[in-house]
Amino acid sequence: MLSQKIKSLQFDDKISIGMEIIPIDRDYVAKSANLTTAHRASFYCVLWFQEGNPTHQVDFTPIKVQPESLLFVGKDSVQFFDQGKNFKAKVLLFTDAFFCRNDDDVKYLNRTPLFQTFGSSQHCTLSVSEELKTLWTFMEQEDKTPHDRFKPILLRNYLESFLLQAERAIGDGISSPSTNEIYKEIFFDFNKLVEEHFKEQKPVSYYSEQLYVSPKVLSRATRQLTGKTPKRILDERMLLEAKRLLMYDISAGKEIGYSLGFTEPTNFIKFFRKHTGKTPLAFRAYYRQTMGM
Repeated sequence: MLSQKIKSLQFDDKISIGMEIIPIDRDYVAKSANLTTAHRASFYCVLWFQEGNPTHQVDFTPIKVQPESLLFVGKDSVQFFDQGKNFKAKVLLFTDAFFCRNDDDVKYLNRTPLFQTFGSSQHCTLSVSEELKTLWTFMEQEDKTPHDRFKPILLRNYLESFLLQAERAIGDGISSPSTNEIYKEIFFDFNKLVEEHFKEQKPVSYYSEQLYVSPKVLSRATRQLTGKTPKRILDERMLLEAKRLLMYDISAGKEIGYSLGFTEPTNFIKFFRKHTGKTPLAFRAYYRQTMGM
């Protein structure tokens, strides 16, 4: 049983447009081989839960959802649907390639609090407003129309409006009127560097040097926006990747430790136990049993 790994879902190549809306419920999940166990998607998901109150797991965090609520899930997150409760929902899927026309669009997806849980322990959820319902309906109707040269443009514009309206509903997410704009830029650039180098670069000093700021300034930036130190953010990103690999990859624990930049298996075990109270293999066994794998 423990040799099974989490499924990695790619966007359907037959859907060349890069966006799709799918109605789902408990029966749909039960009949889908890809969804009955934990899975990792290489695209963005917006789930509109319309009926029921299931507990949806995202990156090992249980999220109790309410009827008429939206849940935003970033790409590469590990998800697990609640099969013990009836629910009715719709899922909006889209890829980077569909949304991003230029570098500004890439920057937006990397920075929006809708999909950005980095530095935070919360996944974005909000109630569905009439404005969001209207935009969703526009996307759904356009998604069903025959393909022509206008369809991808309209869908992409509706999607952008939907995301902006959702972001307006939750506010900036990680800032307040008193937040220093320079600190915000430092924080976002720090996030980007961590995402690119957290496996091989663990000292905070590396990131402060790359950002041309002192460790104290970097710490002020992360504390003001998240209440966390740079070291804690680095550790949390490393821990999340370790959890994902333990579930997604069938490699031995020590091999996963090596892939994350730990030169000794014992160091990886100590790090993981310090933050979770479990050894890596005990964590893998517990969650795979919990998820029925």
